[in-house]
Amino acid sequence: MRGIKGIFLLLNVAEKTKLFNKVCMWIIITIIGLVFGLFAFSQIVYSLFSALPRAKKLEREGKLIKPIPIATFIIAPIIWGALLIGSIWLVDNYFSDYTKLYYIVLGFILVVVIAQIPKQNSDLEADFKDSWKQYLKEE
Repeated sequence: MRGIKGIFLLLNVAEKTKLFNKVCMWIIITIIGLVFGLFAFSQIVYSLFSALPRAKKLEREGKLIKPIPIATFIIAPIIWGALLIGSIWLVDNYFSDYTKLYYIVLGFILVVVIAQIPKQNSDLEADFKDSWKQYLKEE
């Protein structure tokens, strides 16, 4: 009788270890998705939907010394988009049990980043002026 209890106890430990490993991977994938998604989507969304329209507005208002090249706004989103696609490919191919979780986390962080665009953040304004100061006329 003692041997059967030991087998069930051992099986129970194996199941607990498997569950523990799944929970750890869930946490790791979530954290990686949040951090990487925040960096990637910030670079993509800020460049295309905040910095580029602001530059075009300043150009129309005559507040630029010379036009800011469009390529400077497109390079970062292309690079970060490729990295984001690469991360999705990695999760899909090597951690396929967590693909849906990764998509959910990326979707959540995308909503968070998009929600920040309409807010007139002084840090974003200062970053824009610092990044493109060679194109801006003195105020």
